[in-house]
Amino acid sequence: MTAGPGDETAVASRGHLRASHADREQVIDTLKAAFVQGHLAKDEFDARIGRTFASRTYPELAAITADLPAGLAAVQQVRRPFRVLSRAEMAAAWGMYGIVLTVILTIAVVPGPTTIGAIAVTAAVIYSAFWLLGGVMMVASRRSGGARVRGHCLSQARGGALPPARE
Repeated sequence: MTAGPGDETAVASRGHLRASHADREQVIDTLKAAFVQGHLAKDEFDARIGRTFASRTYPELAAITADLPAGLAAVQQVRRPFRVLSRAEMAAAWGMYGIVLTVILTIAVVPGPTTIGAIAVTAAVIYSAFWLLGGVMMVASRRSGGARVRGHCLSQARGGALPPARE
């Protein structure tokens, strides 16, 4: 739906055509922007969200945002949700971290021409140190709960419930 608040002529030309899910999402984005900017109280925001999901036609959607200032949807940029890496992707990332940094540091630490044994021992020590440090970092990040706070603001704006993730 290209019509926003205050654009009744575009809506009138659509008559009683049925609105799509994307049209409802655009109205919800406008309502969220109005709520964040203080144009709507929490109870009114919740009521309008309910009306948005119940709306079937463009005029019904336009009536929900008719009294809001124009251009609210442009204020709030839509962000893609943070993509969580799968176990295989995490393992590959940590593997590259351990191998690439070990090779780079081994080349940097080993002075001039030396034996293969000295290079192998140096690489093994560096590799072990990186894996130990990486494990400590993973445990520390897991305990801090960094992944659990993602979406907290959106959750509060929607009354505590997060919508299903869209791909």
